[in-house]
Amino acid sequence: MKKRGKLIALLFAAALILSACTDKAVVSADITESTENDVATESVDETDEVSENATIEAENSDAVEDTAAIVSQMDYSCATKEEGIDYLMSNTEYYEGFTQNDLDYKMQKKGAELDEYLEFSREQVLDFTDADLKLINESMADIEEILSEKEYTLPELDPIVFIKTTQDEECGSAAYTHGTQIYLGEYCFTIAKQSDEGKLWFETVLAHEIFHCLTRSNPDFRKEMYKLINFEVQDEDFEIPPSVEEYFINNPDVEHHNSYGTFVINGEEVDCFAVLVTTEHFEKEGDSFFDCMTTGLVPVDGSDMYYVPDDASNFYEVFGENTGYVIDPEECMADNFSYAVIYGPEGPGGNGYPTQDIIDGIVDYLENEK
Repeated sequence: MKKRGKLIALLFAAALILSACTDKAVVSADITESTENDVATESVDETDEVSENATIEAENSDAVEDTAAIVSQMDYSCATKEEGIDYLMSNTEYYEGFTQNDLDYKMQKKGAELDEYLEFSREQVLDFTDADLKLINESMADIEEILSEKEYTLPELDPIVFIKTTQDEECGSAAYTHGTQIYLGEYCFTIAKQSDEGKLWFETVLAHEIFHCLTRSNPDFRKEMYKLINFEVQDEDFEIPPSVEEYFINNPDVEHHNSYGTFVINGEEVDCFAVLVTTEHFEKEGDSFFDCMTTGLVPVDGSDMYYVPDDASNFYEVFGENTGYVIDPEECMADNFSYAVIYGPEGPGGNGYPTQDIIDGIVDYLENEK
């Protein structure tokens, strides 16, 4: 990745901007790219540091106590560096699915090998600071409070584990998941600690990642959510054909390619599943797949080909227009879920959403899940 700020613009900032449609509200994460370079550091003596740590620990305790009256719907913990390495290395199925395209972009070299990637990934795991832990506790408490106030009930959710990394193992992403493991980068904490708007952005990111944890914990929930954008889930994964695999990029948030939607291509309806592909191969250090990625629409009939969004005249009728992060139904619905939870059906500006029925469907599910 050339620049982490640019990735946020491509992924999360883009995903948090709702298209302006017929007087609908536009959601924007107003985060500047200069954040990383503008963070001030202060030197403190040993006595002040001990005092500060004690204060943070007390605030962490207060954050938990303040939510004692709210019935918690999410069980979570935060891993140490050593624990985080073990969790990261446990995701063997994900790594075994890497293509050469994956490895070259992630390692920023041609002919990269899986063993060197795994060793590199181990080195990216970090310990949380006390301030990080305080932020996670406060943000999770905020989300629990929202769920309680709106009387939303989450479906069954396995325990979540938060892990901190540099995110360089995923090309400078802000956050990602494996199972119910949520991996957060320093960029997330930097933004969240900067302002109230930054913290709200962080909580929206958490809600997005929690959606991925929910779909892994509850397959029926996944099916119901995908139906809201007219994707059907089948039992077996589709086989990725050779011409697609050559440019395929594994997304840790997408564990299965077993859902399909119907797209109108050249005037005819074609059932396709979605994949993340690049339009070109890695050539030199500094190349980022985020600069050349697109959604591939692969026919379910086994054809060795794929279409791109411009080929489908109804692409945004299928995915909706609430988010630009439409590389997969999983990511599309994770964004919609985060909006529904954090902002509710009215949206951040009180004017709703471009594709309101998706949000209403999520809210209806959460209000009636018992």
